[in-house]
Amino acid sequence: MKKYIFSFRTIAIAGITCLLLPLNSCEKELEVTPYSYFTTDAFFSNINEAYMATLGVYEPMSSVDSYGWNISLTFDADTDIGQLSGIGSDDWRTVAHYQGISQTNTFYLVWSKLYEGIDRANVVIERIPKMDSYLNGSQAEKDQLNRMIGEAKFLRGFYYSELVRLWGDVPFKTKSSQPGDNLRGGLVDRYEIYTQIIKDMQEAALVLPVQTPVDERVNKWAAKAMLARVALFAGGYSLNADGTMKRPANYKEYYQLAQKEINDIMAQNPYKLNPSYSKVFKNQCLHVLEPTENIFQVAFFNSAGAKENGSWVGYFNGALTSNGVYPTSIGRCLVPKPFYNSFTEGDQRRDFSIATYTINAQGNKVALLTAKQDESWTAAKWNREYQTNSTQERSYTHINWVVMRYSDLLLMRAEVENELNEGPNAIAYDAINQVRKRAFGGDIAGSRIAIDLKNKGTGYTSAANVLIKITGGGGTDAAAAVVTLASGGISTIGMLRSGDGYTSEPTVTITSVDGKGSGATAVARVLPKLTTTEMNLTTGLSKANFLKALQQERAWELSNEGMRRADLIRWGILADKIAETSAAVKLIRSGYFYPSVTNFVSGKHELYPFPQNETDVNKSITRQNPKY
Repeated sequence: MKKYIFSFRTIAIAGITCLLLPLNSCEKELEVTPYSYFTTDAFFSNINEAYMATLGVYEPMSSVDSYGWNISLTFDADTDIGQLSGIGSDDWRTVAHYQGISQTNTFYLVWSKLYEGIDRANVVIERIPKMDSYLNGSQAEKDQLNRMIGEAKFLRGFYYSELVRLWGDVPFKTKSSQPGDNLRGGLVDRYEIYTQIIKDMQEAALVLPVQTPVDERVNKWAAKAMLARVALFAGGYSLNADGTMKRPANYKEYYQLAQKEINDIMAQNPYKLNPSYSKVFKNQCLHVLEPTENIFQVAFFNSAGAKENGSWVGYFNGALTSNGVYPTSIGRCLVPKPFYNSFTEGDQRRDFSIATYTINAQGNKVALLTAKQDESWTAAKWNREYQTNSTQERSYTHINWVVMRYSDLLLMRAEVENELNEGPNAIAYDAINQVRKRAFGGDIAGSRIAIDLKNKGTGYTSAANVLIKITGGGGTDAAAAVVTLASGGISTIGMLRSGDGYTSEPTVTITSVDGKGSGATAVARVLPKLTTTEMNLTTGLSKANFLKALQQERAWELSNEGMRRADLIRWGILADKIAETSAAVKLIRSGYFYPSVTNFVSGKHELYPFPQNETDVNKSITRQNPKY
């Protein structure tokens, strides 16, 4: 189980001094006021205080204002593989559907949290080297403090990388805010900021521990992995102030940096894939730390089950669930049917990642396989059925948000090798095929199953009240539901999840939870497992075709994990993918819900507008992002 790195959260936040709101925080004159009665001179007097201050640098991530909801779930929509539900004036809808404006409060909440983390990092980076324990302490004390400086540098770089990813050129400072400072900084070119981000993360990697972490604190390899991602974004397309999508002329230098960092990691081999794709997310839901799969993650915990430092992961983005056996889940993250159809048959990620069902109060899965129900399919990786469902997690969960998994790093490796070698080499193919092999259950004994209806039974009155239970067979995750009834009998059964690891036919039991109907029977059969050749990506692809395959593989592997929209932007294809998806859903039905194609403006929506709360005060920001 995870260790809660914020066990001392209240002390950590209170103890840090001069932790200001972002560069300018309100429409009145900003005053620099410490969060507590401590001063910087009184604080940082011992290693424990430095540790609390360092945890305070992590803390802004652990909020629904940042990675507990907005950045992770809202800012990743709408794309070719996911969108948020409904039309309305809620910020989470307007932002996702490309209707956000500078006055949209969510933009300011995120902006503020990221700058809050930066200023906290600046305090730690400045104050620890002045501590007596740092100057005159034992080597062990100096090592601990250097680790904390490394964490603060990494996090400062991470927060700035997110600001640049979301807003482009932004205000930039690497000194903590002090009374009398001019806090109204102008916009700084993103590549100047990238230079500092890279420096921060490289310096962090030099002092961070190599050991596998036992909590959510970052280590050397996580810093290098995230630096590789930063390099890909720096070398990718971004929207410039003149309204054009460009990548830098020296973009391959950034790819070379990513290659170096990835090679350093792979030479030490600190990571491995969990053989079971589904187990990765079940572990997340149960708070089982898996640091060999999850490279960098954001911690969430609130002992009272309250909003502060809680997450909406598993509440906002699971299958729609009625309160009963499981707590409510509101199912706001929709999955367009064309994405479901894009998977290769046998890819176990499809049925685990996408819920073609809801979960009723009795805990039964109710199929969404008729008429227009395909417009209600949702993300499913963090379903309520996998969670602790403790009283503390009924509204705000403690499920960590994983910023990077090992499969992400493998796919980045494949992309980098393809780019730098003008086509895929053996390293690129090996990296992507490791991910694909896991997707098809290649390292698990057994296979998927299907279910065949044998006897229709009689007297059934509601498909939702008929439970299909699958037991035995050595596998997990298979699920089926009754789709339609005819003349009191079961007419069709839908396979909701084919599962994996079945070495023999499981037993299928059909029962009526309301006592109406009986006699229906069904049997399971184990499906053939794909061969290694069938699992692997087609050989001999050109550079362009390998990149397209890689882009699709990232969609299948990382769906609803917060990076799709960002990936499409750095590849310069967000507008294309929105248009393609719109055309695809219209082939299903003309009125298929997909509002983004109407709202999205190329050359505008690849960046967010600078928050008006900020620009009203900070007159050094002399322009808005294009077309806002």
